[in-house]
Amino acid sequence: MVVQWVRRAIFTGQLKPGERINQDELAEKLELSRLPIREAMIALEREGLIRTVPRRGSFVWDFRRQDILDQYEVYAMVSELATQRAAINVSEEEIALLYRSVDEMAAHKDPAQRETANDQFHAIINRASRSPRLMWLLGLLASSVPSGFHESGWEIAARDHREIVEHLERRDGEAAAKAMREHIRHTGTHAVRFLSFPDDGDGDDTA
Repeated sequence: MVVQWVRRAIFTGQLKPGERINQDELAEKLELSRLPIREAMIALEREGLIRTVPRRGSFVWDFRRQDILDQYEVYAMVSELATQRAAINVSEEEIALLYRSVDEMAAHKDPAQRETANDQFHAIINRASRSPRLMWLLGLLASSVPSGFHESGWEIAARDHREIVEHLERRDGEAAAKAMREHIRHTGTHAVRFLSFPDDGDGDDTA
C-alpha cells in the first residue's frame, strides 16, 4: 500500500525529484505506524525511485527524462524476450484470455479498469514465457516505470495488444516480440509527456 502510494505520487509529480519525503507526515496521512513507512522506503530505494541519506532522510531520486526512457527501453528488451518465449509456450486458453483482456480494455471507459486489463494482458504473456526469472524481472521493471498515463492512448494500446495476440496465435515469435518491444517504447514516450522533469527547460526531444 505505502509503496504503491509513494510510487504513484512520484510518477504523477505529487512528489517532485529531489524532494524530501517526510515519513512522519506520510504515516499520519496514510494512518499507519512508522514501521511500514520505513519498509516502503527500503523497497523503493531498491527500485531506484528514492535515495536515503544518513541523518538526513529519504529523497525522491533526481530523475531526468532520459532516465525514464532508459527504464522503458530495458523493460521493452526483457518483454521482447518473454514474448518470444511465450509464442512457443502459450496455450489456447491463454490466447483466449489475452483476447478477453484486449476486449475489456477497449470496452471500459474507467481508467482503473483499463489499467487492470492492461496489467492482466502483460501478466498472461509473462507467465506464458514459462520463465520464473523473466517473470520476476518483469515484475520489478513494471513496478518502476510510470503507469496510468494512457488517458489519450488507451485505444492505441488496445490496438497494439490485439496485434501482439494475433502474432502469438500464429506462433510468430519474431513478429510478436517486435510488436511488444515497439509497444513498450511507445508507452514510455507517451508516459514522459505527462511528467515534469528538472531538465524540461533544455527542450523536449522525445516527440
